[in-house]
Amino acid sequence: MATTIIDVAKKCGYSKATVARAYSSPQSVSERAREKIYAAAKELHYAPNAIARAMVRQRTENIAFIIHEKQYPAILNPFYSPILEAAMQEATKRNYSIFITTSQDMRLPNGEMYIEKNMDGVIFAGEVAGSSIQEFQKQNIPVVLLNNCPDAEEFLSVTIDHFHGAEIAVEHLCDRGHRRIGLLAGRFSPHVFEARLQGYLSVLERHGLSGDSRFIADLDPTLEDGERVMTAMLDQPDRPTAFFCTNDTIAAGAVKAVLRSGLRVPEDIAIVGFDDSYISQVIEPELTTIRVDTQAMGRLAAQKLFDMIDGKDVTEKHVEIPTELIIRSTT
Repeated sequence: MATTIIDVAKKCGYSKATVARAYSSPQSVSERAREKIYAAAKELHYAPNAIARAMVRQRTENIAFIIHEKQYPAILNPFYSPILEAAMQEATKRNYSIFITTSQDMRLPNGEMYIEKNMDGVIFAGEVAGSSIQEFQKQNIPVVLLNNCPDAEEFLSVTIDHFHGAEIAVEHLCDRGHRRIGLLAGRFSPHVFEARLQGYLSVLERHGLSGDSRFIADLDPTLEDGERVMTAMLDQPDRPTAFFCTNDTIAAGAVKAVLRSGLRVPEDIAIVGFDDSYISQVIEPELTTIRVDTQAMGRLAAQKLFDMIDGKDVTEKHVEIPTELIIRSTT
């Protein structure tokens, strides 16, 4: 005979109503109670009927994590994989599933977004068109933007202090005595690209320095492009003694190019990255970089989305995660 919710209630000592709430709205039950209820359910091999639960709540118990196609797959992306993991943990607490896809895969041949009411909310990660967001909002599907911050005030976003992160990276190189500092800027969303570029330029201006256009490049944020562009720059006369790279993957490619040319890091060329992804510690020498709390980004994005799904008033529309300089061996 199949285990029922009544059996779980008897086992854990809580009422049937409390057990039901532990599955239907976990946030309304204390952590201690949830732990006892879930332990009893596991011991009794009880699993709630997801379809019945969704019908009662008039929800699908699904959310979507839509990432820009340039960053896909999220699970392998050094920056987005810990963000996704944190969001998944928040979803699991609420017995929600996450579907991962790209903006491109959501589009019909005519360019319109294909939307069915099979999700309760959406996290858009990275670059996204305003029209895509609005198409979800027309269906009354809550949306949270992650690592993007459009001008429109009605969009809720969780992003990074990109400008200040770039500033402290370049300021660190200036403090090390560098006066010729190049820039390898990844082609991210306009919001990210512009903020990090302006942070770089603001520090140069503050120190009475000017950027040499020969050593400022925009490129795909990949290991291969980082190595290719840096290799070309090393052949130029009066090359910089330091480079700021706007993510760790580009920086790792730049380090490879310098070492393969027979030069030393940081003695001949110093390099700073951005993100403090796992790449920063698996290369040698280990990378000086700007730390971003990606776990906090994913957790906050999911929490805010679930607040919107639950009909709560979300007063703080834009959350900006602070950055921190991590000094290692490349500077």
